[in-house]
Amino acid sequence: MTDKNNDIMLKVGDVLFDTDKPLDTAYFILEGSIELQLALGDKNISVNIGANNFVGDAAVVVSQKGSGESPSYQGRAVALEPVKAVPIPIQDIQREIESCSPLLKAWFASFTGRVLTVIESLAHK
Repeated sequence: MTDKNNDIMLKVGDVLFDTDKPLDTAYFILEGSIELQLALGDKNISVNIGANNFVGDAAVVVSQKGSGESPSYQGRAVALEPVKAVPIPIQDIQREIESCSPLLKAWFASFTGRVLTVIESLAHK
């Protein structure tokens, strides 16, 4: 499932992750595409995510929530075609955000707040 560079290699139908809590690793899709299936409360959402995009990175946003509570959700990522992905620890992403300029940090905080509002709204409807 991994190659010599520690890239993740998936076949059609392979599951990259299936969890009900924030991940400690995000993935950058180099080749192929993933179907991200989310269950937020009683809402089910499916999104196709292709090359040059992240999946699992919502853990960065959820971890920024001040109260420490995570919204109720189930996330599952399944390969729609052969996939090559790079695993990236969430802590590495958080360190990069912390080292950013004040303007970029402020934008990220604003964006994070909006994303969390949408997630919570979907989970509670």
